[in-house]
Amino acid sequence: MTEYELIQSMAAKFPRSPDQSNRLFECDAEIVRIGDAVWGMTMDDFSPEEDLFTSATPVTLGANLAVATLSDLLAAGVEPRFFMHAISLPRHRPDGFAEGLTDGIRDVLSRAGCFLCGGDLGAADTWRYVGFAMGPVAARQPLTRKLPAAPQTLWVTGCLGDANRSALTNEPTPAFELRMAEAALIRRHATGCIDTSGGLMDAVWLLHRCSPGLCINLHADAIPLAPGLTNLAALAGIPAEAALVGGAGEYELLFALPAEQDAAARRELEAAGMTAIGAITPDPANTVHVHRHGRRIGTMTTPPPCPRAAANLPAHIREVALFAAGLFGHTPPS
Repeated sequence: MTEYELIQSMAAKFPRSPDQSNRLFECDAEIVRIGDAVWGMTMDDFSPEEDLFTSATPVTLGANLAVATLSDLLAAGVEPRFFMHAISLPRHRPDGFAEGLTDGIRDVLSRAGCFLCGGDLGAADTWRYVGFAMGPVAARQPLTRKLPAAPQTLWVTGCLGDANRSALTNEPTPAFELRMAEAALIRRHATGCIDTSGGLMDAVWLLHRCSPGLCINLHADAIPLAPGLTNLAALAGIPAEAALVGGAGEYELLFALPAEQDAAARRELEAAGMTAIGAITPDPANTVHVHRHGRRIGTMTTPPPCPRAAANLPAHIREVALFAAGLFGHTPPS
């Protein structure tokens, strides 16, 4: 049973609140009506085994955990307001670990204008973290993963692949960016949004699943790769685009705009460091294609390999490398 099948099976045992507007998997956050307002809420669990976040620099780890928790709200068009967390600290932790972790979380919440309301503290063999955040929907309506049946362009904030590169090459996890200013622009213009917490291609696949009747055409030559990815093939013998397929995401925002979006809006997004990486068109075949220099080089017919389903990390890396080679037109690794 896949992760999504397991979630569906578990969710089916519970009644859905009449105050909740999003369907299962339809939005990065859960959208609920509280009184006369519409709010978004999210909760995520993180561990070194599953998320591969490194902890040698506790301040960076704390900041990354806060960014990763808040990212779901930003993708849903929600302004973070309240935060809670449950922290399990390593029993044999180095001096300053708890202080550094706390400082990193505090710095991100401060920049987000979000307030810690409380939580829980425990101990374990390794660190573990559960973050919860909520806030009001800041736009006319929340942003979801369900795109309208109309021509659109696909955009992304920042560069992609650095977290997967670090996981694939056993390097320290990079610092994630808190995209508050970008999220404010996205709320004004976007037709839908998702974060890249599971990697770019996982996010593309989820948009595809939630938006039947649309064809997503990715332009591989336009995707902004993080620095150092072009050396990935030489270092690890796998395609650079494997860092877009693996399950360690960088928490950027992937969003769609109406195809007829005015030039001023596009210039505003580009000036903020956002990049157009594809086009979306109505198509009953409901497909995902990858193009390079105007020529189709691959079609995505299945979701990316799931790290939770792999026997071990080396097996997952090989699955990711083969998937990336087929999708992006490379010779499969030996």
